[in-house]
Order: sequence, then structure tokens, then C-alpha cells
Amino acid sequence: MMVVGKIINNKLHGNKLYICGVLLLFTFTYLLNFCTAIYQCALMFTIIAITTNSLTSFCSKAKSLYALAFAIIVNFVFLGKLPYYIDGTIVNGLVFASFSSLMISMYWSSVVFQKLTKTLGFIKSNALSLILSSVIDGFIMGVFFILNNKFSHSRVLDIFSREVSYKIAYILAASFMIHLFVKMFKNRDNLSHNLGR
Repeated sequence: MMVVGKIINNKLHGNKLYICGVLLLFTFTYLLNFCTAIYQCALMFTIIAITTNSLTSFCSKAKSLYALAFAIIVNFVFLGKLPYYIDGTIVNGLVFASFSSLMISMYWSSVVFQKLTKTLGFIKSNALSLILSSVIDGFIMGVFFILNNKFSHSRVLDIFSREVSYKIAYILAASFMIHLFVKMFKNRDNLSHNLGR
């Protein structure tokens, strides 16, 4: 009877984590297209990426990507017609491009994250897969801006380098915080274990 109760409790706990993850993805995906500065977009992207990888770790790659796809589709319905201005010029198709880029980069991030986790653990594999997704996202958005003839190649390269730099800085800061958080809980568990003897 206790085993059944434990299974049900674990299932409910897992569902709560998944629902929280979906809500986070929905919220930050919505906020992504209201950012007006590169550092803001980079922060939203990093939070979405960490949430997606965390869901991949706790649930599965398929469930995390379904959650992200759901968040993107719902937000696209709300934001698809949103006029987006850069330097006072309207940029058509930016919402679609940013959501498409987000989905593609998160797909590759979760694939790489899942493969690396087996050998490197959560923190390192998370950081490396997020850096890869940052480069992919920056590249796709750079191609979008070049094809739209909105910016010169040098301006696109500047946006790409600044965006990827911000994302890497956020990723490294988040990885350090996750490391401290994990270390704190390990120390607490070790202390509790030693006191219990």
C-alpha cells in the first residue's frame, strides 16, 4: 500500500513540475516578443532554454518540446499580428521568425543536452547545449535580417555577436547559480545524514 502511495505521490509531483514548466515557457515565450533591447531578448531566451532543458531532464525531450511548441503556438495566435519596430522601422515577419528560430534552436539544445547529460551531468551539459542553441538562434535570426534587407551585413554581425555574448554571460551566471544551489543541497543532505548517525 505504501508503494502505491509513493508512486501516486511521485506522479503528482512530476505533473506539478511539468505544469509549472509549461506555465514558465508560456510566460517567457510571450514576453520574448515584447523585448526592445538585445540584452532583454537574450535573457528571455536563456530562461526559456533552461526551462526546456530542465523539463527534458525531469520529464522527457518529447514532453519538453511539446510544451514549448504549445507555448509558441498559443503565443503566436496572440502575437502574430504584433507590429515590431527596430530603429523606427517596422519589421514584418519578426514574430514568426523568432518563434521558429526558438523552436529549432531548442530542439537541437535538448538533443545535445540529452546526449551530454549521460557523461557530463546536468550543469555542464546544460551550459554547452545552451551555448549551441544561442549560436543557432543567432544565426537563424541573422539570416532573417539579411533576407529582409533591413540591416547591413556588418549590423547583422554586430547584433549576432552582442546577442550571443549576452546569452553566454547569462548561461554562465545561471550555471554558477545552479552549481551553488546543487552544492548547498548536497551539503545539507550530507549534514542531515551525518547527524542522523
